[in-house]
Amino acid sequence: MSVLWNVPFSVSQPLAAFPRPWVLARESRGSDYYCEGRFRTGATHLAFQYTLSGRGIFRDAAGEHQVVSGSGFLCEISDIDTAYYYPDDCDQPWEFFWFCFDGQGAHDMVRDMLERFGPIYHLPHDKGVVSRLLAYAVHSQAGVDMTPSQGAQLVMDVLMAMAAANEPLIEEDPGNELICRARAEIRANLDRDINVTDLARLLQVSREHLTRVFHKISGTTPHRYLIRQKMLLACRLLKDTSLSIKEVSARLGYDSPAHFTRTFRGVL
Repeated sequence: MSVLWNVPFSVSQPLAAFPRPWVLARESRGSDYYCEGRFRTGATHLAFQYTLSGRGIFRDAAGEHQVVSGSGFLCEISDIDTAYYYPDDCDQPWEFFWFCFDGQGAHDMVRDMLERFGPIYHLPHDKGVVSRLLAYAVHSQAGVDMTPSQGAQLVMDVLMAMAAANEPLIEEDPGNELICRARAEIRANLDRDINVTDLARLLQVSREHLTRVFHKISGTTPHRYLIRQKMLLACRLLKDTSLSIKEVSARLGYDSPAHFTRTFRGVL
């Protein structure tokens, strides 16, 4: 049981906030394989470990997760609640690759992903980002030199593929239909003095339900979205037409230019 190949990445003049790849390696492991976050508290990097054959176990605060062929886990290496190891009841090698990376932005993204999607991700091994990572085997030992943008792009491609694999399709979530309808009504009524109560009435739902679903899916409230869309339209009108502030204010349904100006300054 051993390391089959190892590819170090070297990023020239790295930017601290940019995601940065460190190492990509392929291994085959057996019953003596055990790693635990509480013994790596000095480590700062993040890892995605993907099973090619056999299986392993990843453990976090929520319990144990089977990491079968075609799936992988994402974690912060130093998380004291995590461990990953060879199962006691397994009789074949656990073959996998691991991809380590870091960067201030990468830590924020990984924490967001773990909170929303959890640690386990299913990706096809014969195409997409997994196939691309495996192709780096030709650079074993010699390594790969990258610019900050190239390194960040590689890490981002991996994270985005994982996120996309766990995101529900828009049409699968009934809340998304409501949000699409709400946004369409907002765009159609930017010239009116419309509020969230009016919007909910048009959509035949309660104001509370609309606000709750809108915030859950979009991360903002319908009121803030409505105001921002009005202000973005105001920017375009002030830039691309000869309309005065008073005329733009009236066109967007405001009862006075002063009210419009206060809102404009507060948003943009």
